[in-house]
Amino acid sequence: MTQSESNNFWALLEVLAKRRNMIFAVVILATLGAVVTAMVLPKWYRANALLLPPKNVAPAISGSAEISEAISITSGLNLPVLTTPTDVYARMLKSRTVTSKLIDSYNLKDRYKTTNFEETFDALMYYTSIRVTEEGLLSVSVEDKDPQMAADLTNGFIDELDKVNKQIISERIAETRDFVESRLNQVKQELDSSRFALEEFQVKFKTVDFDEQTRLAVEQAVQLKIKLAELDLKYKMNQITLGKENAELVKIEQERDIIKRQLSELETINPDSSFFSLPVAEIPKLKGQYEILYSRVKVAEALYKVLLQQNEQAKMKEFEKMPTISVLDHAQVPEIKSRPKRTLIVLGTFSVSFIFALFLALLLEYFVKLKEKNIDDYNRAMFFLSRYFGWLPGVKKSEQK
Repeated sequence: MTQSESNNFWALLEVLAKRRNMIFAVVILATLGAVVTAMVLPKWYRANALLLPPKNVAPAISGSAEISEAISITSGLNLPVLTTPTDVYARMLKSRTVTSKLIDSYNLKDRYKTTNFEETFDALMYYTSIRVTEEGLLSVSVEDKDPQMAADLTNGFIDELDKVNKQIISERIAETRDFVESRLNQVKQELDSSRFALEEFQVKFKTVDFDEQTRLAVEQAVQLKIKLAELDLKYKMNQITLGKENAELVKIEQERDIIKRQLSELETINPDSSFFSLPVAEIPKLKGQYEILYSRVKVAEALYKVLLQQNEQAKMKEFEKMPTISVLDHAQVPEIKSRPKRTLIVLGTFSVSFIFALFLALLLEYFVKLKEKNIDDYNRAMFFLSRYFGWLPGVKKSEQK
């Protein structure tokens, strides 16, 4: 420390010693005032509640994605990239729909001494804290002079959010159920029409198992053609050996005619043909028609089954009474006040008043030096000080000359 710095330090201590009465008075008066103020300030209590983030709803059964989306409040919303479903819940808590219910239920206009909804809403939001934590949880807290009211209002926010959620979800499910029922009736008509067309085809062509009947028809045709070839060979051989007028040849000819008629019945549509046989010549064409009709029935049956499941699920969800939000911590009646922070008020006032007193002491010392250098400026300055700080020790009241 240089000689100059040492002199300044001791000069500062000299000033503090000379003005110690004023410094003590300022600090003591300010601190006592802070103590009195802190004691008379009303106590406020803050109740807190914590909500889990909205769960991602997965389909409960196959083909039930529409119902699952309907029971998610944020489904179908085009949310910004950084916006989460929890952020949506936080904004819903500040909505007019939620807050107006609380204002009416707890008569907050009289409690906050306001005259209209906007003023009451602003007052409620002033005492309410709604934020998303770093972990993604939703924190709700309300401050009030009555600890019971603080807890009731906090839980009221949660209850109203759940009611709004249920109303929105119920409307979505009702709309979904109406659509599913309408589509279910259409598909039922399509299914009945497809089944009737398939039944007509089966009755007309006597088909039960198309593939099996096709195999049987082809096997029958092959066996008949083999037998016909054998008879043709036998007929020609006997014709050479026995002559054309032989009775055996007449019998063979009759057998050949019978087999040809059977082949004709197999290869063409004949209402008198075997029930398990199909017209072989028409099999490619009939197979295509059968597959189209059969596939229409199967598709309609599968779609009808899915829609029937969705319809039943929508009915169950519509009458379900389970809560739509997950509460981790309900608000409890707080036992410890949230404010005023009396210790902080007193310590803060003490620190500020001490700094102010030091500044004022240095200022007064400056005026003393000013008196020695410029008496006119000194008189003006002292007149100002006496008017505003004449009550302090060390500051004398004076009149401007």
